Amino acid sequence: MTRRPPIVTIVCMETIQANWYEHPRWYDIAFGWDPVTEVDFVEAAFERFADGEVKRVYEPFCGTGRIAIELARRGYLVTGVDLVPGAVEYARLRAREAGVEVELTLGDACAFMPSQPVDAIITLIDSFRLLASAEMAARGAQQFASGLRFGGLLVIGLDIGEKPPLETHEERWTLERAGTRVETRVFAPGRPGKTPGTSIARSILRVTESNGREYELVTDDEMRDYTMGSFRALFEINGDFELLTLTSRKYDLDRPIEPTPDHCGDIVAVFRRRE
Repeated sequence: MTRRPPIVTIVCMETIQANWYEHPRWYDIAFGWDPVTEVDFVEAAFERFADGEVKRVYEPFCGTGRIAIELARRGYLVTGVDLVPGAVEYARLRAREAGVEVELTLGDACAFMPSQPVDAIITLIDSFRLLASAEMAARGAQQFASGLRFGGLLVIGLDIGEKPPLETHEERWTLERAGTRVETRVFAPGRPGKTPGTSIARSILRVTESNGREYELVTDDEMRDYTMGSFRALFEINGDFELLTLTSRKYDLDRPIEPTPDHCGDIVAVFRRRE
């Protein structure tokens, strides 16, 4: 009897070069950790620093709606805006599944204005740096000032500091949902962007679907670089905002960061809108 050779199945990984926000299900899994810690921090900032009650909250760059939906669960009236159609549609789906109402709008954070002034503006995960030019960043800061009531809060998280040109620090994590596994790598390849004052941040999602198919999604984002001084000047130069505190993404208001000029790393800043 002739023995047949074993059948070998070769799974080829498909590589996709695209914006990860255009693949919202994978993106939502990659950033699908529990938002409770972040929103607990945001609420603590509301209670400690806001003048008056916080009820209406606006999240620019809301993506797939993770933070916006958790805020809505806690009774806030939430507006979210994002420039990527697929992300907004996915956020609407997730809000329906969660049984909450969130006003989700397709739009540009540099041009969008809430229908009435809000009590707080929240953007936690480095998204403000996607406004790559100095002009776009200034317009974004001006829109935030125009849409926020006096005494309201801006809570903004981003990475700052002048990193070495060959910086290779890399973040890695893996999350899974409904049989789909997403391994995420985020790092700086050490390349400047085309826009002056920017650098490239590379994100790689390695996705294994429940049927065994594998994909690699590669995204290069042009991100604006900030020092502590340039970041503060952007929001304080016109007297619109007052910096109240800085902390890290460990989200502990009782462990503030000194705003030294040479600080390098992730920060979360809490500003109050001046009259």
